[in-house]
Amino acid sequence: MNTGASQALRDCIDTLPGPAVYKDTDGVYQYLNIACGNLIGLSRHLDFIGGTDFDLPCGAAAYAEAFQEQDRKVMETGKESKILDIHPFAEGETHVLLNSKKPWFDENKKIVGTLFQSTDITSAYTMAISAQLAKYTGNRQNSFTLTGSDSHFNPDIALTQRETEVLFLALRGKTSKLIAAALGLSFRTVESYLEKIKLKFGVQSKVELLDIAMARGYMNQIPLSVFSKQLSIVLASE
Repeated sequence: MNTGASQALRDCIDTLPGPAVYKDTDGVYQYLNIACGNLIGLSRHLDFIGGTDFDLPCGAAAYAEAFQEQDRKVMETGKESKILDIHPFAEGETHVLLNSKKPWFDENKKIVGTLFQSTDITSAYTMAISAQLAKYTGNRQNSFTLTGSDSHFNPDIALTQRETEVLFLALRGKTSKLIAAALGLSFRTVESYLEKIKLKFGVQSKVELLDIAMARGYMNQIPLSVFSKQLSIVLASE
């Protein structure tokens, strides 16, 4: 089968632990391993070669546009990204995944696609997830704190669980429309939460809010509640 992936690359993907995929610059799957096929619900994993994220036979297809935007960013910058994904996969079963997306180069050092590798942490305990996140992103500046509804990162700014979720997504570049879709809220409700958060931080604009929140370490805070939602979030880029 001519998959658009070299034999060496196919052999590499087949030996990687966990789901792994090679996509070309158009986001077309050129190769995937058995673990990836099992994750998305295919008994014959190679049948998906030639498909795209929009063709995924599981709930993750709802985030196809986000996946392809991540791919474009990786190829434009030439840098690897670490991504947290929470989606329903085969038989509707939700998985929490830590993913690595990196550009793939040909022999002439030209970027010809992306290589995606995933680690499933669905069954990990809270502390294990936190440790895995810190290890996965590779340096202390990108270590993460998990917070529950009764555990606030900064006691001087008491955010509700929902406000913490909205801030978490806003800090990662999500618009109010995308935040609303992710959290199952209306656009106006999200805007209302943002206004309340700005008031608590003592700022007037969203730009000021994001600046001060990042300065105070909120970029590295992940509300535990997001692990029950379908998300695809870039945690760190090299």
